[in-house]
Amino acid sequence: MLNILLAALAAQAGELPTLVLPPADAAWVVRVVTSGGFTGRGSGSYTASSSGDVACLAVPACPARLPPDTQRALSRLVREVPVAPTSPAFPSRQTGVCNDCVTTTISVRRRDHEGERTQTFTWDETTRAGVPEDVLRLYVAVTGIAAPHSR
Repeated sequence: MLNILLAALAAQAGELPTLVLPPADAAWVVRVVTSGGFTGRGSGSYTASSSGDVACLAVPACPARLPPDTQRALSRLVREVPVAPTSPAFPSRQTGVCNDCVTTTISVRRRDHEGERTQTFTWDETTRAGVPEDVLRLYVAVTGIAAPHSR
């Protein structure tokens, strides 16, 4: 209920809501935020959690909840993303010199037997090749939740 209220307030303010990390072991929240591009607004932003909560900004057809099969698939992909407890395995910000490129930032926050950890990856079209494949697979899956019929 709290996540729904936060999502509604954030949507009114034109911001992607921040979902609360669910209180279970193996819990996760993934946040994809885009900015820049020709309009300066990015190409849409998404956030989803292991409890099935989802919110989108500037995205048509955002579902109210994750379907169970999508939730399981995202859980598997989250487990595959490298999450370092202190220093990232990938530079936290890697963008090129493209002034009109969309910049993408994906944050993976999760809780496991080692505690809470967050890993953040940032790239644009000119640096995407340097992003770990596991991160790109998660990115494609999260951005595909809004319009699975068109992907």
